[in-house]
Amino acid sequence: MPFITTQRIHLLIAVTTVAVSAFTLTSLFGRRPYLELATHFRLQYALAATACLILLACFHSWKLLPVALVCAALNWAFILPYYAGSRSATAPGAIHLRLMHANILGGNRDYAALIAIVEEERPDVVVLQEFTEAWEEHLRHPLGSQYPYSKAAPRPGGSGMALYSRYPLEGAEVLNLDASSHLALSARVNVEGTSLSVLALHPPTPMRRDKFKHRNEQFARAASIMKETRGPRVLIGDLNTTMWSPYFTELVRESGLGNARQGFGLIPSWPAPLPALLQIPIDHCLVGGMTLEAIRTGGRTGSDHRPLLVEVSFERSAERASR
Repeated sequence: MPFITTQRIHLLIAVTTVAVSAFTLTSLFGRRPYLELATHFRLQYALAATACLILLACFHSWKLLPVALVCAALNWAFILPYYAGSRSATAPGAIHLRLMHANILGGNRDYAALIAIVEEERPDVVVLQEFTEAWEEHLRHPLGSQYPYSKAAPRPGGSGMALYSRYPLEGAEVLNLDASSHLALSARVNVEGTSLSVLALHPPTPMRRDKFKHRNEQFARAASIMKETRGPRVLIGDLNTTMWSPYFTELVRESGLGNARQGFGLIPSWPAPLPALLQIPIDHCLVGGMTLEAIRTGGRTGSDHRPLLVEVSFERSAERASR
């Protein structure tokens, strides 16, 4: 008897349909610890459910077909809005700025790859996470010559961070938003006379209850900071969650910021070694007081994350514009 038979293929399709539907149902309870993990794979659920839907129709398996249909429709409903929506026109005389965020992976030693990406993309502001003393040493000269203004807080264990800027920093400070070792970095960048507020965030991976709690505390504190900030502002970083998490949704709502991906697609960023269809979007940029012009991922840096490149524009401050 051959190993691959029609009956076994049909059984595999049926089992896959039930499994994907079970994960989709679990994802609706994402506010609970650990169950939140099920919210992150909407694209994979949608693709698997759609494939099962087509195959079940081919097999005339009408009993399971409605299950696959509902599962596919529900997951595509979470995905498709990121490909819709109009984009605002850039105001005449606005300031244009390119930001780059990269989780460089603390143990990564491919310094040349990151430097090459920076030289190729020429961002105005660079935020690096999992920044260690080794990275600070190797980037001091190549980035220091291009970015004369910086704030670095190297740390072991993936909690360090640095910001490099072509424009002067009016202020930059390290923040502790929770009891974990994962710091945040706040800076005000003077861009041609207009102050841009940047909050870089890299909360703990919520794989234990304490880390889950700390990450959510960081989200709450960050939302409060951004809500009280005026003018052009950006929250950027590896947030260790996707936009389908209820906690991410709450961060966006409470901060008053907009998700830079809206209208541009999912733009998955992790894990970089896998094909794009198997990656998930956990590196984020939220913005306020500005227009999004583009967002995409960059080339490989030796990290398990792809860098995120964001192009924005914003109006000059009234004082500067009147001169």
